[in-house]
Amino acid sequence: MQTRQVNLGNALGLHARLAAQIVHVASRFTCSVSLAFKGRTANARSVLAVMMLAASVGGTILIEASGPDEAEAVEALSSLIGHRSPH
Repeated sequence: MQTRQVNLGNALGLHARLAAQIVHVASRFTCSVSLAFKGRTANARSVLAVMMLAASVGGTILIEASGPDEAEAVEALSSLIGHRSPH
């Protein structure tokens, strides 16, 4: 299992478009991927579950992946979540 903590860089926090992008990226991998924020955990392949985390800008999200391509999944999601949007 691979885990990584990432600070949410998007100025809007974990909004609908970012949640959809997370699900799209997570779905490319065969490993299981989850996100955790303030004691809540979400399947990274579920838009509704990801949005329900309600993570705010600057919050720390824990990415957990387990499976054959877990390292690639963690890297891809870390890059996406930590990216600072110009908004």
